[in-house]
Amino acid sequence: MPAVARLAAGDESYRIRIRNQSEGLVQISLDKGVNWSAAGRVKHPANARIVGFMASSYAPHGTVAATATHGIRIKTGQYSLGVGKAQKTMLFSIEPLQFASKPSGFGGHTSRSSGIYTDIYAGHSIFRNQSPYVGSPVYLEKQHRLAPLPEDYTPAVGDVFVIIVNRPGDQISSVEFQNKKQGSVVAKYANGKQETIACVIKPVLGIGRYDGTTYTGVGAVNTNHSGVLTISNAPVCEPAIQEGGTQETRGGFMIQPAFHAAQQGEQSPQVMIVGPASLASQTPQIEGTAPLFAGSINLTRYENSPQHSFRAEIRVDDGDWQAMPGIVGRFDDAFSPARLSSFLNRKITAGVTAIRLLFPEYDAALLANDLKQEASDYAKRVSGIRKITGTTSIRP
Repeated sequence: MPAVARLAAGDESYRIRIRNQSEGLVQISLDKGVNWSAAGRVKHPANARIVGFMASSYAPHGTVAATATHGIRIKTGQYSLGVGKAQKTMLFSIEPLQFASKPSGFGGHTSRSSGIYTDIYAGHSIFRNQSPYVGSPVYLEKQHRLAPLPEDYTPAVGDVFVIIVNRPGDQISSVEFQNKKQGSVVAKYANGKQETIACVIKPVLGIGRYDGTTYTGVGAVNTNHSGVLTISNAPVCEPAIQEGGTQETRGGFMIQPAFHAAQQGEQSPQVMIVGPASLASQTPQIEGTAPLFAGSINLTRYENSPQHSFRAEIRVDDGDWQAMPGIVGRFDDAFSPARLSSFLNRKITAGVTAIRLLFPEYDAALLANDLKQEASDYAKRVSGIRKITGTTSIRP
């Protein structure tokens, strides 16, 4: 693997290439396409697009509309003009192995024949440390040249897609949320600057069973799209564990922008709602904008290197910052004094009074080593593939 230089903000970090055909490679390049590492293969290609989730209306055409440990959604067009749910967006998706068929209790976007189903594990590779950002541009590769996705594009078998992933331009160190009505939402930057970017319309009180949190990790980012940031409270499970099984493995909470939340009628205790205090839910304001809902947050999490990972922390009773607690299942009052006391085994009087999302310090060498390990692990996992009368089998 070639040496990787430390990049400036805004430079290309890596690119993802996917050949949309059975056994087509899923590859990642750290040097703008000169060298590629195989992260997986396509098991079933996409041959359609499908009506998307409401918040994808805030993503630009031909870009990543959602990045999650359990799937990547790409916007290719729309049926109608409008704002929010009035705009019928069209998507295709890239799916990890565990979500080839949707688990019991799955509540998110179902891609059907618009899905590119891969053999990559959820919470790994393009669904983790080589994940795109909301707004990352998507191209078609033809004869070694890249072209933007055409308007109203429908995936065709044999097409090759390339996603360019650039480092965010603003080097944010954290975003802090006061967990109370009219609480401030403050972004802090590596250069010492800070600014209030929103206020809390509704604080978060509970934990819910959100898709893909089985494979995300406590305090890690599970999903980011134009209308949500989902944080996991559930420990990472092994890939062989199926989400939605007899033992509950999910847990997390959401942060949503006010207009999007209002259009959905969102009142769940598991959802914090944020937005401009003066405009609240009347018009879209921060939907599909940086830093919370586009361009700044992906799924990066290095288990043994927290300073290079997105990770959420809490303040309890306005005390010091502490690690996000591991909580599995649905608890509408998880962050209340009574319930939190049972989780943390100490007396608590006010509950969770603030939440912050710490942003990773970028390290190109760490990224390169992680990609090398992912490629090596994948190669070992599929080393038992052999052909038998035209079919493919994989030894356990």
